[in-house]
Amino acid sequence: MHQKKYIMSMLTFIIFTCFFCLINGDCWGRNYSPNVHWLFCIDTSGSMKTKGHMDLLKLITEKITNEFIDVNKNIMKAGDRITIFSFDEEVRLEATSLYQTESDIFPIRDKLIEMNKRSGSLTFISEAIVRAANFADKYSQFFHTRALFVFTDGKSEPYSAKWSKDKIEARKKRDMANFKKISLFGKDQALNVWLGVLKWEAFNDAKSLVRNMGKGGHLVDLTDFNRLSLQKALDNFAQTVRPSVKLPDIKYIDLGTIPYKNESQYHKNISFSIHSIQTDKIDKPPSIIGHINFDPDNPSEIPQKHPLNIKTSKDKMVLNFKMAKSNELKPGTYKGKLALFPSKAHFGTLLIEPSHFNVEFRKAGFLSFYILRVLIVFAIGFPLLSYLISKIKRKMPIRV
Repeated sequence: MHQKKYIMSMLTFIIFTCFFCLINGDCWGRNYSPNVHWLFCIDTSGSMKTKGHMDLLKLITEKITNEFIDVNKNIMKAGDRITIFSFDEEVRLEATSLYQTESDIFPIRDKLIEMNKRSGSLTFISEAIVRAANFADKYSQFFHTRALFVFTDGKSEPYSAKWSKDKIEARKKRDMANFKKISLFGKDQALNVWLGVLKWEAFNDAKSLVRNMGKGGHLVDLTDFNRLSLQKALDNFAQTVRPSVKLPDIKYIDLGTIPYKNESQYHKNISFSIHSIQTDKIDKPPSIIGHINFDPDNPSEIPQKHPLNIKTSKDKMVLNFKMAKSNELKPGTYKGKLALFPSKAHFGTLLIEPSHFNVEFRKAGFLSFYILRVLIVFAIGFPLLSYLISKIKRKMPIRV
């Protein structure tokens, strides 16, 4: 009897939790994950393996294996997902894997090696991009950023002149519908599309396609491997998708001195320059949050994770420190550690270096408060008094 009641209670709890998550989208952590969904669409048409020319297909698959998904390169982070599509006349989902340990990458490596044997016909680029984007949408609630890299050596060639008229018309309509969808991707930069062009003949077509994608589209010129290697292109791809902010390496941040008698809350703005910033959100400065963990042995106890209001621009960061009820603090020096984090709603993948700083502020005591004021009065009053006395002496008659 008790066991049945327990089971019923558990079922009720599970149903209630699921219902709550359905009505509250944030319960699933949408836009709250610091991970990336990496997608690759690789052209496997016959021209990628033309005799007498560089085996582009083999080159790409080897570079992705050795340079991108190599765990020692530290490009992918635990919790990232990697997905591989191939395309020629048709589009195929080759493999997808959630990366937690190195063994999770083995199926991706095996599939990339297997793809080297492919030699298809035609180049259905638009279908590959749309299929990859639709697949990324299925996992969008788990990943802050979705990044798609398309490798191709040819123009969009979705159909063959040898096909029947009806089949050609159907493929043309499909291709046009795909391009309309692709033109909307750039308006929402949640999906970034890099189009790597491997031959000059395809460059103009690719440029037009990327232009239609707006800010979410990026064209990568891979026609000259001596000028821009595939390895460098993949590095740039990773750095742009997983943005970073480099701050000055400051030993500690001085938050100032709180007066002995402070009628309102104490506040102080501290600004310093940003050394460099690399971001995928082109028109937006990095969104950063922070809090201070104060030491437990400070003169007065301050609650942990004291929040800071942080504003950033492309070249500057401003910390707004506020301390309510500062009159209740005992005199002395207060120390703590400032921790900076990316704002989960906007920059879940942002890397901040360094992200921790020592901070310090002081609360003036009774004696120091009044002694300081006496010293200020003396510093201002003594020169003024000396000046007035010298003026008076000059005007007085000289006695003989």
